Amino acid sequence: MTTKQKPHSFLFGRFIITARAFNRLNLLDVYVATLRHASGRAVALYPLDGYGKKPSFKARNLHATTHLDRHRTPFWIVTEADLSRTTILLPEEY
Repeated sequence: MTTKQKPHSFLFGRFIITARAFNRLNLLDVYVATLRHASGRAVALYPLDGYGKKPSFKARNLHATTHLDRHRTPFWIVTEADLSRTTILLPEEY
């Protein structure tokens, strides 16, 4: 007996979007970006930590990508290493 899996349902874990990101971003663009994030076709993000060393995300084994919405507003999508949570936020919120 075969069971059907929901596509991409296991890749993200729980979705969290910050209030600022929710109010400023085009949500359709966020949706499309999450699909790119999951497929690995997005630009990986490795920002500097507070001491100018990199990569602060990579040290925690986070999968982080950077995106722009239709109004050229940058935002990040960050998935925890254990795939339990995916957070959508603006760069200034990190």
